Amino acid sequence: MTVFVPAGVMAGQRHELDEDEAHHLRVRRARPGEPVGLRDGAGLLGSGRLALVGKRWVVDVEAVERVPRPPALTLVVGAGDRERFGWLVEKAGELGVTRVVPLETERSGAVATRVREGHLAKLRRQGREALKQCGAAWEPEIAPPIGPDQLPTLAAASQLWLADPTGDPPPARLHCEPVAAVIGPEGGLTAAERDIVLAAGARAIALGPYTLRFETAAVAAAAAVAAARLRGTHG
Repeated sequence: MTVFVPAGVMAGQRHELDEDEAHHLRVRRARPGEPVGLRDGAGLLGSGRLALVGKRWVVDVEAVERVPRPPALTLVVGAGDRERFGWLVEKAGELGVTRVVPLETERSGAVATRVREGHLAKLRRQGREALKQCGAAWEPEIAPPIGPDQLPTLAAASQLWLADPTGDPPPARLHCEPVAAVIGPEGGLTAAERDIVLAAGARAIALGPYTLRFETAAVAAAAAVAAARLRGTHG
């Protein structure tokens, strides 16, 4: 079992867990003295033991380790259906994505259940819960939605991809260079939106032989980057 603790905890300290974590422990029927893994979403890998102080759950921190931030990997994804977007956020943390940015486009604007700024808190909780399961030390940032006109700013310090079935295969090897992948909504980007991305220096990258749903394309892009980085590290 893994619980979230505040950033900056140190071995030998005792910390009270917030209500979300306490609820999780009650559901799991946790017991005082049980060992737990610790995460803060910002590089902490730790361990500790649970304790009850009255009705409050606390954790006694036994060991901590700090893991460097992974190389930047940003997914900019058409802000479609929020339930499917939530699934994507869960998978993003497992694949080493550092930032997820909902993209408001002409076609996603017609989706009644699309991601809106008011849904960000829930998406962040989903990402955090996924982090507990996969064992990673860093949770992906869930950024506020942006429009296509803001995409050029992503190209300043990144290798910029545009998911496109007519594009080139993903690079076989990558090192630690930042990567940002733009994924259109259901129905794709409009011609004008696509032109904005390409004018920003994006490279069209094909992620498979078939038309992918937005969440599938985003996971495929993240997996392609993760695999290329592994080959770049060990090749």
